[in-house]
Amino acid sequence: MVRVMVRGKHLTSATPVRANRSAFTLIELLVVIAIVAILAAILFPVFAQAREKARGMSCLSNMRQLALGLAQYVQDWDETFPMGQFWTNPSDPNGQVVWSESIKPYTKQGVAGGPLGRSIPLGGIYECPSYPAQYQPSKFGYHLDLMPDGASCPWQNGSMNEVARLAEIDSPTDKIALMEKGVNDGNSSWLQFATWEWDWVDYVVVNGQPDPAKDGMNIAIGKGDCDFIGNPSVGSTFSNWATCSMLPRFRHNATTEVMFLDGHAKSMTRNSIKWYKNIYIPVGSAKQWTREGWYPY
Repeated sequence: MVRVMVRGKHLTSATPVRANRSAFTLIELLVVIAIVAILAAILFPVFAQAREKARGMSCLSNMRQLALGLAQYVQDWDETFPMGQFWTNPSDPNGQVVWSESIKPYTKQGVAGGPLGRSIPLGGIYECPSYPAQYQPSKFGYHLDLMPDGASCPWQNGSMNEVARLAEIDSPTDKIALMEKGVNDGNSSWLQFATWEWDWVDYVVVNGQPDPAKDGMNIAIGKGDCDFIGNPSVGSTFSNWATCSMLPRFRHNATTEVMFLDGHAKSMTRNSIKWYKNIYIPVGSAKQWTREGWYPY
C-alpha cells in the first residue's frame, strides 16, 4: 500500500483524490453562446448561397441537355426550329402536340401527360430543383417568335405563323432560346416566354433604329421576377400575359439560367439581359409583323 501526504493528511492509494475544478461563470457561458450565434449568423447565409448555387448548376446542366436535343432536331429538319405547339386536328382537344414531343426522339425525356400520352415538358431535364411548383410543366420557356404556335391551333383561325430558321438569325451566340420562368397561377404554365419589345422595354427601336442606352429591363423589373401562387388542383387561367410566368425569375442568387441559340447556357443577372441584343429576333412569327411596318414600333 502506498501512502502519500496531501495537505498534512496521510492517504492511501485507495483513497480518492478530489481535484479542484472551477465551473463556467454565467458571463462566460453567455459569451460562448453569443459567439456561436454570431458564427451561425455568418455561416448559414453562406451555406444557403452554396446550396442555391448547386441547384442553379443542376438547372443549368438540364438546360444544356435540352440545347443538345433541340440542336439535333434543327439539323435534321433543314435548320428549322419546331413549332412551340400545334394541333393534329384543330377540332379535337386531344390533337395538341407541344415542342417537347417534337424533340423527344433526341432527348428521350418528358412525361407522357399530354393528350393521347404525348410528351409534355416535365420531369428529367425539364426540371429545376429551385422551382417552387414542381408539378407544373414548362419551367423553361421557349422564345415565342422562334417557335411560334402552329396555324392549326384553335385560336389561330388558320393564320400561319412562320417558323424561324437558324440561318436567318444574326448573332445566335447572343440570342436566348430558352429561359427560366416564374410560377403560373394554377397546375400548368405558359409554354413560352414573352419576347415583344413592350414586354421588356419602352421604345428601344424607333423608326428601325435601336438606341442601346434604352436597352434594359426597366419594364420587366416591375412585371417579372415573381411567382404566382400555383395550385396543383386548379387549372391555369392563362390570363397573365407577360407577367410572372412569362418573364425570367432570378431565383439562383439573383441570377437566372438561359440557353442561347448556339447551344451554350449560362447564368445571367437581371441587368445583363438586354431586349434588343438578347431577345429581339425579326424572323419567325415576327417576320410578318416587321414586313407590315409596325413591329417593333
